[in-house]
Amino acid sequence: MKRKFVSGLLCATMVGGSLFGSMNVTAEETEAVTETANAEESAADSSETDTDKINPEGEKYKIALSNSYMGNDWRQQMEAIAEYVASQEPYVNRCELTIVNCENDAESQSASIDALSAQGYDAILVDPASETGVNQAIQRAADSGILVVVFDQPASVSSDNVYHISFDGDRNYRILSTWMAGAIGEEGNVVLCEGLQGAAEAELEYNASKEVFESYENINIVASYQDDYDPAKGEQALSSIIAANENIDAVTTQGYVSAVINAFDKAGLDIPVSCGGGYNGNLKALAASGSEGIINAYYAGLSANALNYAIRILDGEEMEEFSVLDCAFVATSTGYDMGEFSDVVIEQAEEGVNFFNDAPDEMIWPAVNSDFGIDIPMSVLIGEE
Repeated sequence: MKRKFVSGLLCATMVGGSLFGSMNVTAEETEAVTETANAEESAADSSETDTDKINPEGEKYKIALSNSYMGNDWRQQMEAIAEYVASQEPYVNRCELTIVNCENDAESQSASIDALSAQGYDAILVDPASETGVNQAIQRAADSGILVVVFDQPASVSSDNVYHISFDGDRNYRILSTWMAGAIGEEGNVVLCEGLQGAAEAELEYNASKEVFESYENINIVASYQDDYDPAKGEQALSSIIAANENIDAVTTQGYVSAVINAFDKAGLDIPVSCGGGYNGNLKALAASGSEGIINAYYAGLSANALNYAIRILDGEEMEEFSVLDCAFVATSTGYDMGEFSDVVIEQAEEGVNFFNDAPDEMIWPAVNSDFGIDIPMSVLIGEE
């Protein structure tokens, strides 16, 4: 489902094409003019941010954000960014945002979504506790005429009133795992993180890593652990794994490399190659420990994208039902064989460029995608505003 945009420039080109036909202009010349117009249109479009596409005037919509979990820094910054963006022009004139937090289970979130539906919201943004567990509540909201934008974690609902915005966790963790395999010379023992219990994205990322490592003949998966996106739980689980198997070359996380660094450091062992999320502290910790690792920045401003989507859809703009956004990759070293992902840009970690020693560990960088159109102050990300 996508709105057809035809710019004045393109229309003029089409009219010109008809005139050229009557003037016996060659096909090559017509093609050249068309290519020039398309290039100019593309350049013009590229300068327009997501926020520029919000009509500053119009109805003020009542929008709710239903969040299923607050147990990690990403979710906290996700909410802070949504609140900040909703307070800035043009959003402040176009929406009234309410955030509702639920316990991390489908039953409580479903009840919350039903309650929000009964309160007359125009749209509900949902970061779901389960891929399937809240589907009926989402469908009930959609059937009642409420727009639902699902973001971050997936929900398997397809409806005219339901849209989805996410990162491609499968692809991202295949990229991370391929880099890690290269970093350990495509041989050795690895441990895989299972993430948050019940979260579909966590299972997807675990399975993607598992498939990649299993594709290498000389790589063995020796254990897995669940951390619920909590570094303390991750460190504790890894300590138990280390006690049973000290010979570990790589460990995946779905959040914090500090869990890996701390567990192995306390055990007096060499720190293995690791991966994690886009927390500023991850690259700081890798640099301080001298260990190897890679991070993928799932910017917490995905909530702002969902808010942007909701307003534009409510205004009548046709949008893609499923939108998948790219994240950024930063690593302590580059140059490994990335196979099918050889075209993926992996930045070299550099203090002051993609991580900052004087900024808090919990800060997620970048906060929003580069073409969103609003810069998020660091004070918002660290809870000082």
